[in-house]
This record gives sequence, structure tokens and C-alpha cells, in this order.
Amino acid sequence: MRRTILFLSAAALMTSGLLAQERAEFLERAHKAVMERAQTGDANALFALGEFYYLGMGVPKDLEKAMEYFERAAQKGHVKAAFNLGHISFERGEYDKARKWFERAAEAKDPKSMLYLGEIHYQGLGVPQDYGKALYWYTKASEAGYPQAQYSLGMMFFEGKGVKRDYQQAAKLFEKAAEQEHAEAAYMLGKMYLEGLGVPKNMELAKRYITQAYIDGHTAAKKIMEHYGWKATIPEPRLPGLEENETRPAL
Repeated sequence: MRRTILFLSAAALMTSGLLAQERAEFLERAHKAVMERAQTGDANALFALGEFYYLGMGVPKDLEKAMEYFERAAQKGHVKAAFNLGHISFERGEYDKARKWFERAAEAKDPKSMLYLGEIHYQGLGVPQDYGKALYWYTKASEAGYPQAQYSLGMMFFEGKGVKRDYQQAAKLFEKAAEQEHAEAAYMLGKMYLEGLGVPKNMELAKRYITQAYIDGHTAAKKIMEHYGWKATIPEPRLPGLEENETRPAL
């Protein structure tokens, strides 16, 4: 039971269907079990305690305590804890500290940390602006399959920042990100098909990607759709367990 509780994600706890009292009791038991495990120095338990205090699950929110547990976990090699420390420091504007934690997580091949390192160097946050280093980290994260990095790297090629402008390479990267439902990438790719930048003009593909961007929440896509008279049917979420050919039960 203890091991099961230990590996429950914060998201699963927050979205559980338990009643308020049941949930409170469950979180109290979970916190106690994780605390016992953390006292043995277990990195996963230390990270879990950090999440408890960061999100206020069963305990009052306490950012400093959360960071204390994340740091103890990170010192034991916990990659997500190192990323969390980097992210919190980044949000606080402590960019030098954030960079050091992101670098530690990036050494363990964490793509989100690679992306943030790219952002830090691209924007010159706490370091001199360096498109070469941004290109390096965006490329590493992109190769790991991270869609935001594929989009950011695509924009570097699209705008010719730090690299020779290459619309074809930008389109390839936008396509990879769009396949993972990245709205901004789908929008850019749709515009490229509209204008014939790096790809042949193709209204069908332009409509496809602009519509995808709109469905995924890209507001500027709506103006293009209205201009061309394109209509989008936003799909209803299917209930869990329903097959494609099954009928949705009446509510």
C-alpha cells in the first residue's frame, strides 16, 4: 500500500472522485506514509512530499518547504525534482539558479529542462543572449520529441535567428509539433501552406492545419477561417470506454 501511495501523481490525487471528507482522510494517510518513507532518505518520497507542500494536498501550501524537499530529492538524483526547482526559480526571476538546476536535469536528458535552457539563452535571461546555445538546447529537446522545442526551433529557422533562414526546415519542425497537437505550430504550418513558404501552396492542407490550430485554442486562426469561410466542427470528448461505433448514452 505504501509503495502504491508513493507513486500516485499529484494530478491523480487532485482529480480523484472522492468526496471531500474521504479525500481529506486519504491525503492525510498518504502524507503520513510518504513522510515515513522520506525519513529513510528515499528520493521519490522526498519528491512526493515536495508536491504535497507545493500543491497544498492535505497540508497547507508552503513553497519553501516544497523547495526544501525538492532539493533533497534532487541532490539524490531525482530529475523531476531538479526540474521543479529550476521552474520555481525561473518563475521567481532567479535565472542563474534556475539555469543550474535545469542543467542538472538536462544532463539526465530531461527535455523540458533542455527547452528552458534554450529559452534562457534565447532571451538572455541572467546570461548574455546567445542564439548558438539556444539552438543547441532547442535541438536537443526537439530530438527528444518535445513539441514546444520543435516549435521554438522551427521559429529560429523561420526567422533566421542564429541560423540561416530555412523555411523547409521550419515546416518540418512545425509538422512534428503539430502532430502532437501544438496549436502554435499548426497555425504556422497552415500559414506556410497558404503562402507557399517552404512548402507548395496547398489550400487543403492549409485548411487542415489552421482548423487544427483553431480547435486547439489558437485565437488568430479564427480570423483566417472566417476570411476563407471555413467552418470547424469541434469534436465532443468521448466518454471513457466508448468505441467509435458505439452510441453515446443519453444523459
